[in-house]
Amino acid sequence: MEALNAALPSSLTRKIDCKQGAVRAIRFNVDGNYCLSCGADKTVKLWNPYTGVMLKTYTGTGWEVLDAQGSCDNSLILAGGFDKQLTVFDVESGKITRRWRGHNGRINSVAFNEESTVAISGSQDGTVRCFDMRDKSGPIQVQIQNVCNFQSAI
Repeated sequence: MEALNAALPSSLTRKIDCKQGAVRAIRFNVDGNYCLSCGADKTVKLWNPYTGVMLKTYTGTGWEVLDAQGSCDNSLILAGGFDKQLTVFDVESGKITRRWRGHNGRINSVAFNEESTVAISGSQDGTVRCFDMRDKSGPIQVQIQNVCNFQSAI
């Protein structure tokens, strides 16, 4: 355990002022060379976390963005938030390549599967929706929240 603690940083390495109002999420890409931030200003931003330089801003969601993730090949960004839509951006051009609707509440979390062939969104409406990235139709699967009541023994 001591060796692990010795390898962890003990002081602030870099502070990045994202200028996004409330920053809702920040994630590294798959190889750790870049990171994404998303927030109250309705944008997703791509950063070099080692220099603190913002590389690109992605716009067009219309509402506050709560989560974002990059694809395994770093070519796409998946984003979701208060607009109740799952939005896919092309990293290089910054353009929206597709948008899926269907949630009845804000999207709190987004993810790609390991190969980035499936986009997944989790919403305040209690559903998880899975979309085939190779097809522009609706969700391939919808998981509706199961409610279980339990009591703690404590």
